[in-house]
Amino acid sequence: MKEYTYIMIKPDGVRKGLTCEIVKRIQDKGFKIELFDVRKLNADILAEHYSHLVDKPFYPTLRDFMLSDYVVPMLVSGENAVLGMRELMGPTNSADAEEGTIRGDFGNKSFVTENVIHGSDSLENALIEIKRFFDLDLTQGEEFNFNKSDKILEFF
Repeated sequence: MKEYTYIMIKPDGVRKGLTCEIVKRIQDKGFKIELFDVRKLNADILAEHYSHLVDKPFYPTLRDFMLSDYVVPMLVSGENAVLGMRELMGPTNSADAEEGTIRGDFGNKSFVTENVIHGSDSLENALIEIKRFFDLDLTQGEEFNFNKSDKILEFF
C-alpha cells in the first residue's frame, strides 16, 4: 500500500553536504520524493513540531541546533514508506545505528541531536507533519498530485 511520510534532512546533514547522498539512498530503496524544499525553520514551527519536548531541559539546545542552518523537508511516498524510511534512517541515537543506515553512516555518535535526518514515526504523525511543513492535507487518503503551477520546487 502506498504511504506518505515526512522526512527532513537536518542542519548537520546539510552542512556536511549529504543532501544528494541521502536523496540517492531514499530513491535506491524504491521511494519517491514527491516534494523537496530547502528552507530555514522558525522558532514557532519548531515549538509546534517538538511540542512534546519543549519542557525538557535539552530543548533550547535542540531548538538552537535546528535553527542553525537550512533544512531539507521532503514528502516521500512508497510502499510502507513510514516503516521503510525508519529502517533506512536507523535509530534516533546514531551510536545505536548500524552501518549502512543513514544515521549509522553519517550521524554524530557523541551528540544524539546531530543525527542528520528526521522521519515521521507513524502514519498518523506523518500526515500531521506533512500538513505542518507543506500545508497539504492528505488525511482523506487522497493521492498527492503535484501541480506544476504550484510554487513548491520539484527537483527529482
